[in-house]
Amino acid sequence: MTRNVEDRLRDAFTAGAELVSPESLKGVAAPVVARPRRSFLVLPMLAAASVAVVLGAVAIVPSWSRQPAAPGGFTAVVDALARRVEQPREYWRSEVETLTRGRPSKQTYNIEERARRVYWATPRGPVVATTPLQTRPVTTADERKWRAAGAPALCGFVVGCTGVEDRRGRTDYWFPKDSEFGSVSLTRPQLLALPQDPQRLEAELLRTLRSQGSLDPPSPGAQVNQLSEQDLLWLTGERLLTQLPTPPAVRAAVLRMMAALPGARLVDEAKDAEGRSGLAVVRRIDRDPLERRLVIDRASGDVLGMTSLVAEPLPARTGLKVGDLASADVIRKHGWTGEAPRLPEGCVQQVGKSCLGP
Repeated sequence: MTRNVEDRLRDAFTAGAELVSPESLKGVAAPVVARPRRSFLVLPMLAAASVAVVLGAVAIVPSWSRQPAAPGGFTAVVDALARRVEQPREYWRSEVETLTRGRPSKQTYNIEERARRVYWATPRGPVVATTPLQTRPVTTADERKWRAAGAPALCGFVVGCTGVEDRRGRTDYWFPKDSEFGSVSLTRPQLLALPQDPQRLEAELLRTLRSQGSLDPPSPGAQVNQLSEQDLLWLTGERLLTQLPTPPAVRAAVLRMMAALPGARLVDEAKDAEGRSGLAVVRRIDRDPLERRLVIDRASGDVLGMTSLVAEPLPARTGLKVGDLASADVIRKHGWTGEAPRLPEGCVQQVGKSCLGP
């Protein structure tokens, strides 16, 4: 399975290696999409080709029984979201701008890579369109170092673009299939029918995780990261809130579930990567050096974006310090639409295939 840039960031941080190398990005010029399954994807994999969870003998208290503190009117914001009515249409479209920061292999400067990803839910299955926007030094000091190095071309984190196809200005259209992403998925009817109560929602998501094998123990000797039930629920919640046509009342239940997970907390006056202020639900995945922040608009209850901040000291070669922004998703717009995705001429929506267009 292809991993996205944030996966590779996390691997580098954990191993103490350089952020990424040209070899690890060979053939990839834009951030690789965390690709969903043919039915609506609900769970991203974190840092390995396959992720398994070992079910221990210790009883786990359901997260919904641990009610979080509610600074800044969290309950009121979520209640308002739950009351919203949306009329489903034929297509769902979620437009997200992603950014990833770090230091390319063997360089002295940090860069920021931006891309636009549009997630479509269609009657024929999902469509993910990714367009690289730009790669540039993060700060003025980084730009000086980049220019001193000869201002080499940047294809994502590959300096000089050696060995990769330069896809700047072009869009990759991808039509996922089940075998490319071994994680939980929901059909459209299942998604629209998810429980609106956080207790029942958590139970249903865990039941689905188990039935589809996401909670199976790893094979003997397998070198994989192991995620807890709570970590899987958090990651599932992120997808339900940012990429999928989840009904408002279910989104409200997802927020309540996530805020009650062990280690989660609410932060007032948090900001997304664009500087927009909101209320954030904050949590770290086990063994992850990054703290994940889900920033919510106080007026609508919609998610403005997600940020990943460095939460513990990292090797100097990564170029990131505690408190630095490592990656972010900025949600530009999402909602139901009557317009289908416009595919390039000659591109046919076929599961497991992809097309490259202007």
